[in-house]
Amino acid sequence: MGVVRRLTDLQLGSLLTSKVLSITSSETLYQISSGTRAFELSNQGTAALLHYGQSGVTVNSASIIINTLGGAKFWDTVVDNFQIALRADSIGVTVRVIAHEYGGNN
Repeated sequence: MGVVRRLTDLQLGSLLTSKVLSITSSETLYQISSGTRAFELSNQGTAALLHYGQSGVTVNSASIIINTLGGAKFWDTVVDNFQIALRADSIGVTVRVIAHEYGGNN
């Protein structure tokens, strides 16, 4: 099997902000801060999966999941109007999510 190599943007630079979010079974729309070049979500919850996707995300379809206990997703080369819909898959459970936003080396 051949080697898969992906070039990484080493100019992502510094961490602009970290936010702790509390996500419930109601959809939460999150938009990144201006100047962000990369974005990471981490599910710190123990009881529910975190679903993400476009607005109107549901737990049964039209979503992708981030697993419990530190499961994470990283997006690079995002633009200022990047936004994402988030929701927990269990009613009555709150998922603790950590969002990191990265800026460039200017």
